[in-house]
Formats: sequence, structure tokens, C-alpha cells
Amino acid sequence: MLLMLNLRDFALIDSLTLDFYPGLNVLTGETGAGKSVIIGAIGLILGERASTEHIRAGSEQAFLEAVLSLADAPSQLKTIMEQHGIPVEEEIIISREISISGRNICRVNGRTVPLTTLKELGNYLIDLHGQHSHQSLLKTERHLFLLDEFGDLELIQTKQKLQKLYDRRQEVAEKLNYLGASADERLRQLELLRFQRDEIMSASVSAAEEQELSKRLSLLDNREKLLQVLNKAYNDIYGGESSSISCLDTINNIQAELSSFSDLDSQIAYFVDSLEQISVSLNELGHDLFGYLENLEVFPQEREEIESRLELYRRLKNKYGATVEELLSFASRCKQELEALEENENKALQLEKELQAIEEELHNVSEHLTSMRKNVAHLLEKEVQSIIEELGMEKGRFHVNISSQNSIQRSGKEKVEFLFSANPGEPLKSLAKIISAGEMSRVMLSLKCILAKQDNIQTLIFDEIDSGIGGRTIQKVSEKMASLGNNHQVICVTHSPHIASAAHHQFYIFKEFREERTVTFVEKISGEERLSEIARLLDGESTSTITRKHAQELLQKAKYMANNQEH
Repeated sequence: MLLMLNLRDFALIDSLTLDFYPGLNVLTGETGAGKSVIIGAIGLILGERASTEHIRAGSEQAFLEAVLSLADAPSQLKTIMEQHGIPVEEEIIISREISISGRNICRVNGRTVPLTTLKELGNYLIDLHGQHSHQSLLKTERHLFLLDEFGDLELIQTKQKLQKLYDRRQEVAEKLNYLGASADERLRQLELLRFQRDEIMSASVSAAEEQELSKRLSLLDNREKLLQVLNKAYNDIYGGESSSISCLDTINNIQAELSSFSDLDSQIAYFVDSLEQISVSLNELGHDLFGYLENLEVFPQEREEIESRLELYRRLKNKYGATVEELLSFASRCKQELEALEENENKALQLEKELQAIEEELHNVSEHLTSMRKNVAHLLEKEVQSIIEELGMEKGRFHVNISSQNSIQRSGKEKVEFLFSANPGEPLKSLAKIISAGEMSRVMLSLKCILAKQDNIQTLIFDEIDSGIGGRTIQKVSEKMASLGNNHQVICVTHSPHIASAAHHQFYIFKEFREERTVTFVEKISGEERLSEIARLLDGESTSTITRKHAQELLQKAKYMANNQEH
């Protein structure tokens, strides 16, 4: 709610502090006195662009300041303030300095901010209707929200259910995305890991076996030469094919010759014993050599089997690691990844099943919400249509256009836009394309009256809403304005005595020529001053007995209507 407006060196205003109050605040005065100047100042506070023409002649800069209460401010406003590092307090103080040099400084609660931030905040502070463009109802993205708020509790609960389903769908989809892009890709990865693990594990590889196979193959490669050497060794040691005497025979002969002298000297006996031991060892060695030669046979397929087995080792190492240890480590990693992926696959299957169920329920809830929105749209159309006819636009048409989007969003599948046509034969147009300020204000007033409790923007400003209307219509407008003031702070610039008499607070704007300069002043009026001003609005004369009596009747009627509204 707007609490105070402070202007200095702005247009015709030298210095002005204006306090506003809850309910309907009306600004009246002679044409050109500066009523729209005050509304223009509020527009600048809300983020409209300024120019040096706004600066009072002879001054270097203009200063504008507004104090607004945040008691009933929407949560979005406080969120925006926090995002921009603006202190959130009980009140918000917005100021602008417009310098003749072109410098323009905007501050919010003492923090300097760009004009875009001021405009962003202004969207949640004040709705300004009339010749200005700062109007939240012109923003199509708000129409769906307002339509839903007009609906009953079932619609709100259905919308909340849809939002929860949508959020859960996003959550499940993100988990699925984390587990893998698709079921087919996860299956391919599982199959690859299983193949790699099984290929290594089924081979039963070991470093000891590889070493033994390599040695055996090397032995087979040198078998013929080894046989020659072994045969020669056997013959040389044990005797055989060679005609020469064997080593064993030589040792035995030496032993026999020395043994006849063993009694002569203990040392000779030692030699004889040693030769006997050598003979026994050579004899055993000869038998072992013979046995080894007997067993040194090669099956025809042995080399092929060994080479095939070693080729398996080489192939596996080329694919999975340079050593057998690396092969086994790779297989272990495959097993671990496979276990994790199989667990993820189970989770994915559960999530996919849940996602499918969510999609089906989301579709059903969305269809139900669409049906309810269409019913609510029909009711809203009827109510707005009734009010705009009361406000003098009997031929006007209001329509809630509901179009379907390609996919279900968090708000549903619908896109909603309020359309209006003022005259027969004219097509329905977006509210933003209504040219007449009077028509715009009355359409906005109609919507605000219906959506008053749902709309969380507390301050509404109507600039000359009475333009082009009169008679019973202006009386209806005044009643609607006063009724709207029960839920909102309404500020209205008017030339209508009916609207002025319905006000809870009235301000008189006038200008005087002082010290060779024209200056605009504002006074809050009541009692006789207010009666005289309403009489002036009636016919330009405030002294006529008849006019004053008429003015008194308007005030009494407004008071009576206000009392009835309260009860």
C-alpha cells in the first residue's frame, strides 16, 4: 500500500509531501492543476522512463520518493528484493533523482538499483490504469493465475495436485537420466560388461599357468638338441652306445685299485669311500637321465594346445591389460560395475514404471483441470459481462480465451488470455490493444471488482476513469470504486462528483502564481471544503444553494451505500 509520496522540483511542483490512506483516495481539481502530474510521478516510481522535461524549470534535478507498506505484499516481491540484495523491511522506500545532465539514480531501501529492477518491483506494488501502461492485468501470463483464483476450492486443489505430479515427474525423469539415457543403452552396457567379465573369468587365467606354458613351449622348441645332449650325457656317465669307457666305469675302476691300499693309510680309505659315494650318485643320475629320456615324449597335439592356450592369453591381454594381473583386475572392475548397473537397472525399471503411471495420472488430472477451467471461464465471462454493461458498455464483449499447448506444463496444458471488444462488429482483442483509456479503465475495474480478493496487488490507480461516461453509468462506476476500496487501496484522478463523493479520502489539487512562478499544491479536504469541491465538480459553481444541496445528497447517498456494503 502506498503510504507517502514526496516530490521536489518535479514539473510544476516545488515541494510536496502527500500521505495516502487505505480505501478510495480521490484527487480532484481544475483541469491543468497537476492531477495527472502526480499520477505521472507514481509511474516514474514504478519504473517508467524519465526525461529532463520532468524537472521543474530553473532546477538542476527533480527528486521523487515513495514509501509503501509491505504488510500484505506478495511473496514474489520479497523474493525479488532478496535476489537483488535489497533489505526486506516493513516498508519499502523507492526514490529517483532526475538530473538536468541526464543522470538518473534509482534507489530502493537505500540500495542503488537499475531501472529494470525498479520496474520489476513495481509489477508487484501498484496497478496503474488509464493512459499509463503499468498494468498487471495487461500481462497475459497473469491471466491463468487470476482465472484459477476465481475458481472454487476443488479447482485449486486439482491444480496443486497437478503441480505435485509435474514436480514428481521431473524428479523421476532426472533420476532416470542419471541412471542412463535409455533402457536399450543400459541393456547394451549390461551385455558388454557381462561378455567382458565372462570372457576373462571363463578362461581361468593365472600368471603361474602362463609361465609354465611358456617354459613348456620353449622346451618343445629345443627338444631335439636337448635329446642329443642328454643321450651323450647318459652314455658318458653310465655307458651305452659309445665304445669308450663310461665315467661310472672309470670311477669304479679307480675305487677298485685304491681299495687294496685302504688299510695302509686312513686317507686312502677316505678316498675309496668318496669314490663309492660318487659311484652311487652317478649310478642314480644315470637312472634319472634314462627315465627323463624315456618320458621326454611329445604328443602330436601338445604344441598346438599350448600355442592355442598362449594365444588366448595374448588376445585377452591385447584387449584388457598388459599382464595377467591387469586382466584379473579388469574382470574384477567389470563385476563391480555389472553389479552396480544391474542394481541401477532394477531401479530404472521401477522408475520407468512409476513414470508411466505418473504420466497417465498427469494426463487425467490435466484433462479434469481443463474442464474445470472452461467452466470457471464461462462464469467469469458472465460476471465481467454483467459489470461492464452496468458501467455503460452494453455492447462490449469480454471473453476468456483458452488454448491448448503441446505439452503439459506445471500450470497445466492451457494458455489463458482475456479478450475484449467494445463495439459490435469489432473483433475480440487482447486487453493490451484496447485504445480508449476510459474503456480500459472500466474493463480493469470490472475485473478488479470480481477478482479483488484473489489479486494480491494492494494499490490500484485509475487516471480519469470517468472519461467519456456520465449519468447512471458514472454512478455505477463510483459504487464499484468504493466497493473495490473495501479490499484495496484505490487512488483515482477524476472530474466526476459521483466518484469524488464516494471517496473515503479526497484531495484537492490546485495551482497558484507565487513569486512569479506557477506552483502546484495539494490539500486533503473534508467537511465544508469537500462539499464545496463536489459542488464545483457538479457545475463549476460551489456557491449555488441548489448545487450544494445536490452535492450534499451525493455525499449522503455515498455514505448510505458504504454502510449497506459494510452490512
